[in-house]
Amino acid sequence: MVQGLFDEEDSENKKAGSSNRPVESIFSSAEKDEVTRPAYTPDTVEETARKTGLAFSAGIAFFGSIVFMLFLGWLADLLLGISPWGIVAGIVLGAVIGFIQFFRITSQIFGKPDTPKRSFLSDEDEK
Repeated sequence: MVQGLFDEEDSENKKAGSSNRPVESIFSSAEKDEVTRPAYTPDTVEETARKTGLAFSAGIAFFGSIVFMLFLGWLADLLLGISPWGIVAGIVLGAVIGFIQFFRITSQIFGKPDTPKRSFLSDEDEK
C-alpha cells in the first residue's frame, strides 16, 4: 500500500527524463579553484586562557561592584536613617561602576593585543 503512493511520482519522473543523478554544481571546476578563503588561525591555548580569565573577571567585577555598593547603601541606611534610599542609591551606583568595569575588561578581550593601555580618564584625548 505504501509503495503504491510513490508509484505515480516515479512514473512521472521517468516520463520527464529525470534520473536519480546528483545535481551538478552551477560552478565549473575552474571557478571553484579561484575562490579562496581568508586565512584563519585559531587562538593559541595561552590566548584562550587569557580571554577566559578576563571574561570571568568581568563578571566577578560587575557582580562585586553591585554587592559592595549595596552593602555601603545598607550601612548608609542604618547610620543616616534614610531607608530605603541608601540601598537604592547603592544599587544604582554599583551598577554604573560595574558596567564601566565590565566594558573596560571586555574591551581587553575583543581589542587588538597590540593596542597600548591607557587610563580611563587620560589627558591624551584632549590633545
